[in-house]
Amino acid sequence: MKRNSYVDSSGNTIDQTFESKKPILIVFFIIGTIVPLILIGLIIYTAIQNNNCNNLYKEIKSATTQYLKEESELPEVEGESAIVSLNKLYNGHYLNTFKTMDMVCSGTVKTTKYENQYVYTLNLTNCNTCTTNSRYKGWSGEISYLPTNKPIVDVIPYYNYYERQVVTTDWSDYYEKEDLDTKKSKYGVKLPNEDNIDTMPQVPEEGQIVEVQKEETTFYRYKDKKWKWYDIVGNYSALYSEKPDGFANKDESTKTYTEWSEYSLTYPEEKSYREISKVSGYQFYYEDENGKKVYANNKNYTAPDDVDQDKYPNRENKYVDMYRYRDAKWRWYNGKARQYSGYYSEKPYLYNYRDNDLFEESSYSAWEKESQVTDANKGFRIEEEKIMTKFRYLYEILSDPVLLDPINKKEFTSKIGMSVPDFILDEDYKLEISYKFKYRKR
Repeated sequence: MKRNSYVDSSGNTIDQTFESKKPILIVFFIIGTIVPLILIGLIIYTAIQNNNCNNLYKEIKSATTQYLKEESELPEVEGESAIVSLNKLYNGHYLNTFKTMDMVCSGTVKTTKYENQYVYTLNLTNCNTCTTNSRYKGWSGEISYLPTNKPIVDVIPYYNYYERQVVTTDWSDYYEKEDLDTKKSKYGVKLPNEDNIDTMPQVPEEGQIVEVQKEETTFYRYKDKKWKWYDIVGNYSALYSEKPDGFANKDESTKTYTEWSEYSLTYPEEKSYREISKVSGYQFYYEDENGKKVYANNKNYTAPDDVDQDKYPNRENKYVDMYRYRDAKWRWYNGKARQYSGYYSEKPYLYNYRDNDLFEESSYSAWEKESQVTDANKGFRIEEEKIMTKFRYLYEILSDPVLLDPINKKEFTSKIGMSVPDFILDEDYKLEISYKFKYRKR
């Protein structure tokens, strides 16, 4: 069979054998196989180097933080910076060559406080491929936001200030614990709740509250126990509603009462010495967020005095009669009757004996800031105390910005003649810091 042959446009025969195509196939092989392998290798190498450098930068930042904390040099004022040389980190054993890829790097770390965090600006030399000046082309222009995806960022604070007038309001009235919110406000204290906040001191519209000051005071109130006192011991019984065996006479001056019974639907048995009280009982309830009725006392009829009507403000229209009672009691005696006094806290003249079963309590006094319990009255005086709180606002009124435009730190300190931390302490002024940022470009 005759092999096919091809000619070009001039009539020359074209060689189609493998040997004639071998050079161009080699070129295609190099382009299609070796070059991609080289590119992949470069990409892997670059990724490894980036990872190594980023880990190195993290180690240096961590060591810097530890050093500044232990040396009490970590900036505390917004916008302030501290610069640490890597020599100090190595000498203080905060860094070692193992953590810096078997190298002893040189350079500095600038640490700037920015909005309650710290930004670290590294300037490294002798760090092989991680040396910052050779690894990066240079700095970007200033931007108005903190870039989160750049390994090396610098913070540039700018300053302006206001003239400041600080004003303190009058104190509010005192509030009970129940009048206050359950959670602290943004000022760090529990302020009066929604029902009571309107009674707080007023702050003008242009005033900015800086602080809420509070003062807690213990208030006291008391009531006194009083007893009946008598003159002779005599032959007397305990307290009974009905005459006990062995005693002939009832002493009317010893009359007292039992506690009221619980309310009941059952009408109590009538007695000559029994006092019966009647009220209307209802089924009290509130409605939940779904409109469902939630009843007090498991939907049983309840006397109004026995239910929290703030929690259960509603009641069904139907009602029933409910009853309670109390019984009168007396001491009974034989022979000569005692002479009883009225109710007194302390022994009255000619009455030597106190009847501990015949007592009453006075009404509570008004709340006062001083305790009225003394060694002389602590035997009969009952005291309650509660913490009450009053508040006042400390607020500021600011002028317009003093400077037309914010200026950098060097210009600012030169203009005001003091450092930024010292200027912050001057209550006649308020500092305003704005920030710009720049980052190292690849």
